[in-house]
Amino acid sequence: MTIIECTENDPHLGKGAPALVEYVLSLNLIAPLEELIGLIAGSIVAIHGIFEDATQTWTDPGSNILWLRDLLLAKLRNVRVLLYEYNASALKSPGNDGADGILAQATTLVAELCADRELANATTRPIIFVCHGLGGLLAKRALVYSHSRRQKAIEHLRSICISTYGILFMATPHNGFSKETILFTHGNDSPGPSQSILSFLKGSDMLNDITDQFAPLMKEFSIYNFWENNETDFGTRKIFIVDHESAAPTWNDVERCGIQGTHSTMVKYSNHFDQGFRLVLEALSRYVKRAPLVIRSRWSNEQELIARERQREVEELLQPRFQLIFPEDTSTSMINEWCLVPRSPSKFFTGRQKHAREVKEMLGPIRSHDDRKRNEPIVLYGLGGSGKTQFCLKYVEDNKHRYWGVFWIDASDKENIESGFGAIGEQAGRGSTLSAGIYWLSRCTKPWLLIFDNADDPDLGIEEYFPSGGNGHILVTTRNPRAAEETRAGRIRFRGMEAQEAVTFLLKAACSDTPYDTIPSTPKRRICAEKIAIELGFLPLALAHAGATIRRNIFTLERYLEYYLGCRKSTMSHSHINSADDVNVITTWEIPFQRIARRGSLKYKDAVDLMHVIAFMHFETIPEAAFQRPWTNLTKYSANQRQRPDILRLVWNIEAQARFRRAIGVLYDHSIIDFEPSNSSCSMHPVVHKWARERLASDEQKYWLECAMETLAQCISPNLEASERKFRALLLPHINSCLQVEAVLQLPETLERAMEYERFGWVYAEQCLWHNASKWQEKTVEIRKRLLGRRHPDTIRAQRNWGQTLWNLFKIKEAIDIQRQVLFTLFFCRSPVKEWIVWPIWRPIHIPYCIALDDLTLTLWLAGKREYSKMTGERAVEGLTKRLGPADPKTLNAMFNLARTYLHLGEPEKCHKLLLWVLRLQKHFFGPNHPDTLMTRNELGISLCARKRHLAAAQRLLENVLKARREILGDEHAYTLWSVNDLSKIYVERGRASEAVKILEDIVPVVQRTLGEKHVGMMMTRSNLGKAYSIAGRWEEAERTIQPLLADIPPDHPDRIHTQHGYAYIKFNLGSIDESEKICDMMLDTITSKKILAINDPRTVAIADLLLRIYRQQGRESDIASIKKRIPGADRIENEDRFDVYAIRKASDPNLPSARGTIEREKSRSTSELRQAKRGTPSEFVNPRSERGESKPKLATRYTF
Repeated sequence: MTIIECTENDPHLGKGAPALVEYVLSLNLIAPLEELIGLIAGSIVAIHGIFEDATQTWTDPGSNILWLRDLLLAKLRNVRVLLYEYNASALKSPGNDGADGILAQATTLVAELCADRELANATTRPIIFVCHGLGGLLAKRALVYSHSRRQKAIEHLRSICISTYGILFMATPHNGFSKETILFTHGNDSPGPSQSILSFLKGSDMLNDITDQFAPLMKEFSIYNFWENNETDFGTRKIFIVDHESAAPTWNDVERCGIQGTHSTMVKYSNHFDQGFRLVLEALSRYVKRAPLVIRSRWSNEQELIARERQREVEELLQPRFQLIFPEDTSTSMINEWCLVPRSPSKFFTGRQKHAREVKEMLGPIRSHDDRKRNEPIVLYGLGGSGKTQFCLKYVEDNKHRYWGVFWIDASDKENIESGFGAIGEQAGRGSTLSAGIYWLSRCTKPWLLIFDNADDPDLGIEEYFPSGGNGHILVTTRNPRAAEETRAGRIRFRGMEAQEAVTFLLKAACSDTPYDTIPSTPKRRICAEKIAIELGFLPLALAHAGATIRRNIFTLERYLEYYLGCRKSTMSHSHINSADDVNVITTWEIPFQRIARRGSLKYKDAVDLMHVIAFMHFETIPEAAFQRPWTNLTKYSANQRQRPDILRLVWNIEAQARFRRAIGVLYDHSIIDFEPSNSSCSMHPVVHKWARERLASDEQKYWLECAMETLAQCISPNLEASERKFRALLLPHINSCLQVEAVLQLPETLERAMEYERFGWVYAEQCLWHNASKWQEKTVEIRKRLLGRRHPDTIRAQRNWGQTLWNLFKIKEAIDIQRQVLFTLFFCRSPVKEWIVWPIWRPIHIPYCIALDDLTLTLWLAGKREYSKMTGERAVEGLTKRLGPADPKTLNAMFNLARTYLHLGEPEKCHKLLLWVLRLQKHFFGPNHPDTLMTRNELGISLCARKRHLAAAQRLLENVLKARREILGDEHAYTLWSVNDLSKIYVERGRASEAVKILEDIVPVVQRTLGEKHVGMMMTRSNLGKAYSIAGRWEEAERTIQPLLADIPPDHPDRIHTQHGYAYIKFNLGSIDESEKICDMMLDTITSKKILAINDPRTVAIADLLLRIYRQQGRESDIASIKKRIPGADRIENEDRFDVYAIRKASDPNLPSARGTIEREKSRSTSELRQAKRGTPSEFVNPRSERGESKPKLATRYTF
C-alpha cells in the first residue's frame, strides 16, 4: 500500500505551497505522527482496476501527473491518500478461482487498512473509497466482509465498514462486463479469458452474490457512480469497457454522472480544470466536510451495540443446556413399492454429502401417517449444470427405502407437469389427468417423495401443483432464485462442487474402465485436475464432459486445459452465450462433439445426425421406439425436399436397431447424452440440449426440426392401436417441444406439415387435450383447403376430426357448422359416377356421406335437437347398412348413436333392439372391454332402466361396466364418472335412493375438480343427485342442488324442461304450490310456442300430470278439464312421485306399467318370463361374472363426459 500525505508541519514544504511526501507501509515519519493526527479529517483509499496497476491507473501519461498526489492534495490539505495495489494478474491467469481470489484480496485489503489505522491510532477516522473498474467490486466485497466480523476476537476488522462514509465508483461493473469486453481485452495471442475473468460476466453467480450482500449496506454510505462517455478503440471495433447500465444502475439515493473519456482516461487528469477532476474534487470535498460528524455518531451507536451484544453472550453462557431429542424415523422398515424416476444417477457421482444431510434434516422424519399438514417444498436452486438433478437421483437411490413411493415430475413446462401427474394418476387407478394425480397424492397416507425437476419458468406458478395434503415430502430443482425466496421449509443453493470433491470427480470420470481406486493419484495429476476444475467453475456437468473427453483419449489430462481455453474463447463469440457457467458447460460439450463430427465412420455420422434430431425433441426420456418408424411414410408430398439422413430412413429390424444403438453408444461414451437401458430412452441436460439447437444456423435448424417432426409423426399409427397408447403418451413432451420451436422458426405450410399436425392432433385428442388438438386440427384444415381444396378426401377427414374435437369441447354450434360443411361438400363429391344414379337424387347414400350424417347425428343429440338427430341417424344407418352391411363397425357406430337418440325421444323399444344387435357384434369383433363395447353395454343398461324391466340385470350390467372402466381408465376418468351417474339412476329405480345419493356425493368433488363447475358432466351429476335427494325425501337438499342448474342450461334445450320439471316437483313437495304451478305454466308455454317438445312427449305429459295434481288439490275442476284437453296424454297412467332424466315412458301407451311397483313385480315375475328375458338378452345381464378386463384398449375420442 502506498500512502501520500500532506501536512503544514512537514519541513519539506515550501512557503505557501503544499508538501508532497510519499510513504510506504513501513512509515518513516519526518514529523511525529501524534502531531499530524489532529490535522487529518479523513482517509481517501484509491483502488485500481484489473487492466492497470495502482500508479498507471491514476497517472496522466502525457504530463506524468498522478492527480491524487499532484492535484488533489493541493485542494484537500487535511486528508491522507492511500493507493491500494493488489495482484491483478493473479485474477487473469488460468487456474485461479475468481470467487476465492476476490475474497482473498478483499480480506487482505481490510487487514492492511486495519493495521495501518491501528498503528496510526486512527481507527475511527472517516474513510472515502475511490474505485476504478473492478476495484469497486473489491471495495464492496471488503465492506461486506468487514461488516460481518462481529465476534469479539475479530471485531476490530469491523471498524473499516463503520468508518466508511462514501464511495466513488469510477466505471465499476456492478452488473458485470459484457462478453465483448472480455473478448476484446484479451488479445488474439492470448489462450482465452480465465475462469476468474469469466466470473465477472453479466449475470454471473459471483456478481449476484456481491450485489445481494452489499445491498443492505448501501444506505449507510454516500455513493457516486461515474460512467465512461467514450468508447475504447480496439482497432477493428470500438466498445465501452463498462457500459452505462452496468456502471450506474438505477439505485435509489445515489448520485450518477458521466465523465468524458474512455474507461482508462476517465481517471487520468492533467490539470485542475479537467471536467472529470472538478466532478471528483467536488464530491470528495463534500464528503470530507460531512464525514466526521456522521462517523462519530456511527461509532457511538456501535459502542452501545457491542455492549449489548457482549451482555447477551454472557446471558447465553449462564443458561442451562438442554439436549433436543428428535422423533425417531419410523421409515427404516418401509418397503418401496413405487419408484417412478426417469433414470439412475451417474456412476461417477461424487460428494454432496453435506447437501444430502441438509435435505434430510429439512424434510424431517418420515411420518407414519398423514397429519394433514401442508407439504412445504425444499427448493434446490442454482445455475444449470451444478448437479441438482443428479443430486436428486442420487438422493432417491440412497433414500427410497424410507418411502413407499417416489414420483418424478418434469416441471419444465405446464404440459409436462400435467402429463407427469396424469401418469401418476393412471398408475394409481384414478385416471390419467392432472387433478387425479394431485388428488391421489393429497389423500395418500403412506409416505411418498415427490420431485419437481427443472422448474425454471418463473411464470409457471409451480406452487399450484403441490398436493395440499398427504404424507409426503417435496423437492424442487430450479435455476430461478425467486422460487427459493418463496419457500418456507428450506432452500439450498447449488454452486460448483467443493474443490477437492471436484478434483476427485474429474479424475474418476477421466478414468477408463479401470476403477478409480486402483489408479494412483499422483500430485502432478491432481494439480492438473485442479486447474481444469477451477476453469470449469467446479460445475459437475462440465467436469463430466471433460472427464469423458479425457477418458476417450481425445486429449490427455495434461493437454486438456490448453485446448479447452482456446475452444472456450471461440465458443464465447456465439451470440446465444452470455453466461460464464453456460460457456463452461457448452465448451466441454463442444470438444468431444466436434471430434465426433470429424470422424468419417458410419456410426459417428449417425451419432451426429441423431444428436441434431434429439436437439429438437424434449430433453428428457426420448424413447428409442420413436425412431423405429413402423408406420406409413409421410414424405409422399415432399419429393423435392432435402433428403433425410440415412439413419432416419431405415426399415426397422435387428440390423437397424444395432446401428441405432451404436450411434447412441458413441454419444453416451462421450457423455453427450445419458442412456437408460431399463426403458430404452435417452436424455440430455437442458443447457446442453438448448445449445445443441442454437449452435445450428437458421436453415439447419429448420431442416433438423422437419426431421424431428417427421420422425415423431411417422411413429404414430393411423389406427391408434390401444396397445400403443402409453407409447403415444410418451411422445407428448417431444411433440410440444417441436411445435414450440416451430412457432419461432415458422416452417413452410406444406402438405407434409399438415399431415404431421394431423397426427399430433390425434395424440392430443387421445389424451383428452382437446384445446391443443383443436388448434392443430384447425391448422390442418386451413392448409389442406388451400393446397388440396375443400373436396379432397384428406381435407374432409381433417374437418371430421376437428368437428369431433369441438364436440368434446362442447362447442356444439361450431361442431355443427363444421359437420354441415362436410355434409354439403360430400353431397356434391360422389365417386364413382354411379353414386349420382340414386333416387331421390337429393338423398345420397355413398359411404362418406353417411358417415358424415352419423357425426351430425351425435352432435344434434347433444345439442338437444333430437328429432333432427333421429332423422339424420336413420338415414345414416340405412345408407351404411346398404353399402357396408349391418355388421360393419361404421354401421354399428351409427346404430349406437341412433339408439341413444331413440332413448331420449321416448322410444326405448327401438333403442333396446338396436343396442342388442350392436353389442353382440362388438363383443364378437372387439371383445367385452373395448371402449365402444363398454359404451354400448352402459347404454343398454340405461335402456333397460328406461323400459322398467330387468332392473336387477341392468344393475349388474352397469356395475360390470363401472368396474371395467375403473380398471382400464381409472376412477376419475370421464367415462367412469358417466357410469357412476347411470348406475345411480338404476339405484333410484330400484328404490335404493340412499345408495344413489352416496355414490353421487362421492364423485361431485371429482367432477368439479376434473371437469369444472359449468361442464355438462357437472350438470348431469347434480341433476341425478337432485333426483336421488327427492326420492329419498330430502327436499331441501334437492332444491339447493337443482336450482343453480336452471341458470346454466340453454333456454331452448330439452334438458332445461326436464330440470325445470324436477324443480317444480320439488317445490310442490316443499309446499310452494303457487311457485310450482307458475313454473309448470311457463314450461308448457315454452313447449307450445317454441316447439321444443311434442305435445305427447313424456316430459310434456309429466308437466301436465303435475299440474293436474295441483288442480285436484285445490279443487279446480275447470282447469283440470282444460289441461286434459290441451295435453291429451295427461292423466292416462298412475302418477309417479319422481322426475326422470330420460323419457322413460311413452305417454300414448296406456299399457306401460308405472315404476312405483317395479320392484315388487320383479320379485313376483314367473320363472318362464325370466327365461324368456334371458333368451332375448345377452347372458351377461344375468351372470355378473361374465366380464373380465384383460387389456387396456385405446380411448374412443368421439364421446366424452
